[in-house]
Amino acid sequence: MRRWILGAVLMMLCAMPLSASAAMHVTTGMGGTERAALHDAMRAAVEEEVGVYLDSRTRIQNYRVLQDKVYAQSEGYIASYEILKNETIGGVHRITIRADVSGDRIALDTQDLQQRKAVIGANMEDPRIAVVAVDRAGRSYPVLASVLVRALQEEGFSRLIDLNTAGEGARRAALALASGSPYEADLGQLAALRGNAPCDYLVRVQVQRDTQSLDAVMPGLHKTYITCAANLVNVNTGEITWTGTAQGESSHWYAGAESEAVHQAAENLAPQLSQAAFHKAADPQQHLRLLIPQSRIGSLDALRGKLGDLPGVQHVFPRSLTRGVYTVDIDFDGTAADCAGVLGQAGYSVRHFSAESVIVG
Repeated sequence: MRRWILGAVLMMLCAMPLSASAAMHVTTGMGGTERAALHDAMRAAVEEEVGVYLDSRTRIQNYRVLQDKVYAQSEGYIASYEILKNETIGGVHRITIRADVSGDRIALDTQDLQQRKAVIGANMEDPRIAVVAVDRAGRSYPVLASVLVRALQEEGFSRLIDLNTAGEGARRAALALASGSPYEADLGQLAALRGNAPCDYLVRVQVQRDTQSLDAVMPGLHKTYITCAANLVNVNTGEITWTGTAQGESSHWYAGAESEAVHQAAENLAPQLSQAAFHKAADPQQHLRLLIPQSRIGSLDALRGKLGDLPGVQHVFPRSLTRGVYTVDIDFDGTAADCAGVLGQAGYSVRHFSAESVIVG
């Protein structure tokens, strides 16, 4: 049923009429160079059209994401333009243009974002994702984290938490997690993170920074190399669902070498993370962890049989029996909320569920 609903949502989104049109906008841009001023004017023209499009034809939850996307790619939305005025005042270039902005491309990008958000909402219930990037000395890298947050937003995720701007308790818990083993996540530290910054997934990035310096010869000149090791962790179960690496380095020796290297590493890591997260969301079959009392379900064979017969359950993997409670991993065609509903219909009392985790009383 859930697959049918998701398919219907996407069909409706794809069927939304596009207004094969372009609009004329007269805008002025300023900059330190003529090229910068022209680009600023183009960006203003595109942003005007984005505002018109979203206000008059449709509304999406994350208006800022689309604005940011066209802000960076504004020239690609300009079919043609005419320079109406070009002047320099006090060293500042000022250019006024009449631009022909393509509404079609803006409509397609809006539609694509809506479709992705529909998939994420249908399969993962809009998960909350926290992001942190630190090195082993405890130094944080907010620029790197913000690039990853932006990439996830552009992929359709809307509930993002930058732990560099979170409370002190959340930062301490995230630092402990990010500084630990890249191959596992401590459940106690995850619980501390949940208590300070409620989230379903954690993107943790361990940063290694290597700097070469010419201070002895020419003070202030550096060359920096950045290596990032990242993973996506289910905060409720500790399961690592994705790992990736990326590197960045400064192009030459100068004072801004570290900033350039960090940004390059972030740009290399961002598409890996955002695509992996969306691919997970696009899979309607979710990997869930189920905790259920032995007294409610019986022997191990009974557990396999009863759970395996539930609608939507594809595979059952018993993991442990501790203090009379089974921990079971299941592959389920739907979300944890869907699984909770199926268990409830089968007569089980669900105490709690969260992203990829269900607890039966």
